[in-house]
Amino acid sequence: MLLTDSLTLILMALIAIISIIGGVVATLIIQRSRGNLKNVQRDAEKEVQKESMKAKLPKEDVKKFMEFDDVEDDMIIQDDGKRYVMVLKCTGINYDLMSEPEMLAVEEGFGNFLNTLKFPIQLYVQSRSLDLETGLNAYHDRIQKLRGDYDKYANSVAQAKNNPRATNEQKAQMDFELRKKRIMLDYGADIVNYIEKMSKNRNILQRKYYVVVSYHTSELGLTTSFSKEEARDVAYSELYTRCRSIQAALAPCGVECSLLRSEDLAELLYIAYNKDEADTYNIKKAIENGYYRLYSTAEDVHEKKKAALDREIEEKAIAAAEEALQNAIRNLNQKRDNNQNLPGANDELTDEQKKEDTIKAEAMQIIIDNQDQFDVRAVDQALTDLNSQMNKPLVDTKEVENMDNAPKRDSDALEAILSADDE
Repeated sequence: MLLTDSLTLILMALIAIISIIGGVVATLIIQRSRGNLKNVQRDAEKEVQKESMKAKLPKEDVKKFMEFDDVEDDMIIQDDGKRYVMVLKCTGINYDLMSEPEMLAVEEGFGNFLNTLKFPIQLYVQSRSLDLETGLNAYHDRIQKLRGDYDKYANSVAQAKNNPRATNEQKAQMDFELRKKRIMLDYGADIVNYIEKMSKNRNILQRKYYVVVSYHTSELGLTTSFSKEEARDVAYSELYTRCRSIQAALAPCGVECSLLRSEDLAELLYIAYNKDEADTYNIKKAIENGYYRLYSTAEDVHEKKKAALDREIEEKAIAAAEEALQNAIRNLNQKRDNNQNLPGANDELTDEQKKEDTIKAEAMQIIIDNQDQFDVRAVDQALTDLNSQMNKPLVDTKEVENMDNAPKRDSDALEAILSADDE
């Protein structure tokens, strides 16, 4: 009985403990769920507040942040056409390496420049990473040209050495020239490789110096009497005059200035607003890849038609030149009938006739450009035939007869006539 009573008490105690723990856990779960619900409601209220704040915030154009409206006519336009800016790029001078008289001359010249200023200016210094890509491409092209010249000269030297008439002195001279070209080629390749390694391993910075000149339309006086176009013209004239005066004033100091064009101004602004990206993606690449476009653009249909017409004329001109040369060589010893009925100089030609004459003129130009590859008499005959086949000949029949009867043909005169006709 005692054992049974003790077991009963133990079971009742365990049940009581379990019920207490279950109540505590249930209470904690209910409180946690209530807290999560409150957090969800609080987050929802914050989102609603954010949306309302966004709706209240004014949406401004990015141009207001950029602080300029446009770049046009070598000027930066600001404040809706109320302020115009031109920029001069100045080359620096090494003042520390100058002698004392040169330093005094520079200081005196700069003092005179400051004393002669009648309008406000700004001095702007921009640090840029040195772009060696363009120079390296030019160096590579030069190296390829030198390598081609070396290979060509090496082949000619090998052929000349096989000539039994070549003396030992001539062979030695040719070997010397060949070694000199090889040394020049190797030296140039080493320089290019060194510059490439230097540009990859370190970031080379250079400073650009600018003088900023501004003009406000309020300086015109009665601004209401001028339109925007007229105010822009006046601002351009005034800014250009000021820039020229600054160039003349800085010249005695040894500082050379050049006016920035629209493309240069765009690059200046691009680097100022994109200092980090400008090193890896400059404005030239951006323009070439259409980075500034919001959509893809196709070539104008008129440009396509013009290009197709030019290709057609060129192809027919080459075919006509080949045909004329073949006929001239085959009929070299035959007489040509010069009495052909040609329209007068003032006759109006149709578009098709003009096209045919253009093809003939192009063919004649091709023959003149490649006249060294054919017999002189064949070239003359071909040019004469093409000229006679034109609806409106470039050279009059009498002039052709005089050229035929002359002891030596004057191809330069005919080439000048063709050039004048192209213009």
